Amino acid sequence: MDSIYFLDHYGFFPYRRKSGKGAKPHISLRFNFGEVFDVHIDTYAGKGSSYINLITHAHSDHYGQYNLDNPNAIASQETARMLSVLNGKRFIGRTFEIGKEIKLNGLRIKTYPTEHIFGSSAFLIESESRILITGDVKDYRKLPRCDVLITEATYGKPDFTFEEEIDKLINEAKNSVLGVYPIGKAQRTAKILSENGYSVSGEDKITKLCKAFDIDVSNEGDVKLVSPRNLYSHSGRKYILTAQRFYRIPRIVISDHLDFNGLIDMIEHCNPEHVIFYHGKPSEELLQRFRSSILKDFAVLSEEKLANS
Repeated sequence: MDSIYFLDHYGFFPYRRKSGKGAKPHISLRFNFGEVFDVHIDTYAGKGSSYINLITHAHSDHYGQYNLDNPNAIASQETARMLSVLNGKRFIGRTFEIGKEIKLNGLRIKTYPTEHIFGSSAFLIESESRILITGDVKDYRKLPRCDVLITEATYGKPDFTFEEEIDKLINEAKNSVLGVYPIGKAQRTAKILSENGYSVSGEDKITKLCKAFDIDVSNEGDVKLVSPRNLYSHSGRKYILTAQRFYRIPRIVISDHLDFNGLIDMIEHCNPEHVIFYHGKPSEELLQRFRSSILKDFAVLSEEKLANS
C-alpha cells in the first residue's frame, strides 16, 4: 500500500517534502479540485499560494513557530496565543474556535479537541473521504469516525502502559519542586494544583504562559514548577512529572499523551479503514495489530517535482 493507493481510493495523495537527503516533517496531503491544493501538517510553511499549513498545537516539534508569518497557516485561537507569547510576535494566519468548522478551496474542515495541551486540535477533512488528523492526543473521546486516520504513536510500544498519578501529585506537591514541560504540562499542572488549594510559582517562561491563560502563578508558592532540564540544579524534595522512565529523579506519572492501550482504543473508536502514523515511532506490535491498514511506502518528493506535478 503506497501513496498512489490513497489517491485512487480516497482522493488525496500523502507525501513528505524532500529536504537534503531526507524529508521535512511531518506529512503533506495533495488534493486536486481542478487545481492542485496542498495541506501541510505540523511542518514548515509551504510554497506558492495554493496550500495551507495546519498546526495541531504549539509544541516546537510541530513547527508552529515556523508559521507565525505564514498567512496560509491555520491554528486554534489558543495555539496562536501560545505561539505569540512564546515567540514575541503575532501569529498572522487564520484562527478558529475548537469545535467550529472551516471551509476553503473545496474542503470542509471540522475541528475537535484532543486535550494534549491548551489549544490542541484535531482536523477532520471532508472531501471525497473523511480524513482525520489528530496531532498528539490525550483524550480521544470527542473524535469522530473517519475513513483514514492520520495520527501519532509517541507511546507506541506495549511497555508504555500507565495510569496517571493525579492523587500522588496533589498529595506530594507541598514544598516540592516539580519538573514539567513548560508548554502544556506546566499549565495543566498549575491548574490542577491551584484548584486543590496550592499556591504555585514557576520559572519565567512557565509563569508567562500560565498568565496568558489566566492561571494564577506567582513568584513564591507552596510548590515550584521548573523545566526538566533545570530540575537537577534544585535541592530538596523534587519530582519529574512524566511517563518516561529515563530520568534519574523520582517520578510522578503525569502524561499528556495516550499510552499504548489508549492508542489502540483511539483507533478502534475512530474506526478507520486505514491508519497513517506521522509522528512518533509505532512498534512492530502496534503495526502488526493494524497491519493490513497501514501506509507502508510514503512518497518523498522534491519541491521541483511537486511544482511540476
